[in-house]
Amino acid sequence: MKIVIVGAGKLAYYLIRELESTHEIVIIDKDPEAAKRFADNLVSEVICGDGSAYPVLKNACDNTDMIVALTEQDETNMLACQIAKKHLDVRVAIARVNNPKNQAVMEHFGINYAFSETQILAHLIEQEIDYEGLRIVHRIKNSDRVLVEFILSEHSDACGKTLSEYKFVRDARVVVMADENGETITPVGDSVMHAGAQIMMVCAHKDIEQIWKAMVC
Repeated sequence: MKIVIVGAGKLAYYLIRELESTHEIVIIDKDPEAAKRFADNLVSEVICGDGSAYPVLKNACDNTDMIVALTEQDETNMLACQIAKKHLDVRVAIARVNNPKNQAVMEHFGINYAFSETQILAHLIEQEIDYEGLRIVHRIKNSDRVLVEFILSEHSDACGKTLSEYKFVRDARVVVMADENGETITPVGDSVMHAGAQIMMVCAHKDIEQIWKAMVC
């Protein structure tokens, strides 16, 4: 793919190191010194200019598949992504969100992925410390529901019971199970849950603690 990155900071530097061997990378930054450092050490195409300005983006985004805006200014990131998507036919726009309160605004204006480093860290802490042994796999967009994964504890009352007879927390549902040998089981009403089984479940975020106590502890 051809990827345009706006913002020549540390995050961009390490991202390019990972991607440059398999993708065509163009980077934009209005700081001449930052642009020069990238031109000397990394990508072959560096544009010194305002990444939220149409003329600059038009020059950079010819046949571009994706734009990634990584500056420390949320307004710049949002404008760059909007211009690229709406006016320059860039298919995917990803924006860094420095203030987590702006994430919903960016998604509302059509940015495909708006990521907040603060929220990513908070989610990691939440799933690794608060609920040891239970992992949040996915958060369902525009919903309070999440997909969680855990190993069924031998101490859980669910052991030996079928899905239809066990009383799950609220409307939580098992969507995938795998036995200790890794064999995947399509869950149906008479599927029996055994200790050590790997379970993936859809539930409300507020019910995670109850599920963790009932099935993982």
